[in-house]
Amino acid sequence: MKASLARRAWQPVKRLVSRLWGPRMVGGLVRGDGEFLPHTRVSNSAVVFAPEQLDVGDHVFIGHFSVLDATYGLRIGEGCQIGFFTGVFTHSSHAAIRLYGREYVKVPHKQAYYTASVDIGPYSFVGAHATLLPGTRLGKGSLVSAYSLVQGEFPDFAIVAGQPAKQVGDTRHKDAQLLRQHPELAAHYQAWAGCEP
Repeated sequence: MKASLARRAWQPVKRLVSRLWGPRMVGGLVRGDGEFLPHTRVSNSAVVFAPEQLDVGDHVFIGHFSVLDATYGLRIGEGCQIGFFTGVFTHSSHAAIRLYGREYVKVPHKQAYYTASVDIGPYSFVGAHATLLPGTRLGKGSLVSAYSLVQGEFPDFAIVAGQPAKQVGDTRHKDAQLLRQHPELAAHYQAWAGCEP
């Protein structure tokens, strides 16, 4: 549903006012296209660069002190959880500034300045202090372990860990164990996963 003008105006004010009480989760988000996501929660201490380029689903959680760089396109699927102190980046200038030195600020179109969108599939989890680099693609139901440095493409249900991160498992193994304990949840799982674990 499209957000009213009043709701669009209130969202940034609500985040700012909430900072008086320290880091807090702020419920409801007006996406860059004006869509209101009532079940998405974003910390008032999280920073989003180029929010108009952020394509985020509902039921998303973005934790305290995270940095989301959506400058070159960032998609976060429905039901994702982004842990505290996490960085997601769609551009990288570190190589270009080393190459150009002081001339870096004078050059409009730089060489070795990397840009690529990032795509985090629905119902994925990105652990605290993880960093996702430009061009990262995570399939649905993926899990990124805390402190991982992630770049590249990973399939649905991948467990990703390390520096640099590699696929080390499949979330469906744990999901199958949990669904045996809680069979009443199977229909909910299948509704988004499209399969049994």
